Amino acid sequence: MEHFDESEVREIGIDDRDYPELLRKIKKPPKALHMRGNLPPNQKIIAISGSRETTKHALDTASRIGKWLAQHGYTVVCGLAKGCDTKAAEGALSVGGTVVGVVPSGLKALQGSTKQLAEKVFAAGGAVLSEYPDNHAKVFNRHFLRRNEIITGLSEKTIIIAAKARSGSSATANRALRQGRRVIITRHVTAKIERAMIVKNPGDLRDALGMGREDSEK
Repeated sequence: MEHFDESEVREIGIDDRDYPELLRKIKKPPKALHMRGNLPPNQKIIAISGSRETTKHALDTASRIGKWLAQHGYTVVCGLAKGCDTKAAEGALSVGGTVVGVVPSGLKALQGSTKQLAEKVFAAGGAVLSEYPDNHAKVFNRHFLRRNEIITGLSEKTIIIAAKARSGSSATANRALRQGRRVIITRHVTAKIERAMIVKNPGDLRDALGMGREDSEK
């Protein structure tokens, strides 16, 4: 497995042309992003979040949604965490899709399964990014919350696969709503999330994404 090379990690300042426009619009956008790879040029970016510990059915749903989104030209943005995030990313990658991973540590401090998935994302033409310096290794709860603000900030829509009350994923949904972004949830979400649209099948997902039937069948 290859490692992150210093020459491959670049810093994008908030005033740079390559800085994501949607992210620039959130209340406190990162002053700079440390990135390996490239963000997709299109605006079809969907954020995905979900519980680390959940049911097999929910994990299968995450994989299917990640795969479906990639097949319809969407880029999946997630935190590369175990559970729903990993399954959604792997689903997208399985059909040659593009994934953007946002991590709560420096890019050179990644370890274990997160590092392995980050390498797969980069090798498939996606990107891995962080707000923190390359060797930043100490991660506290606030870093995960901030990571989630960036994930939702990169997209106009966020899909929550599974979330319990007072969970990290329910907090992510609320942050997305405060950013003025649309939140979509599946039947595996037991937390009460105001103004969220629930999807139970591909037809519901097409409606939530504003896709016409002809577009969805291409």
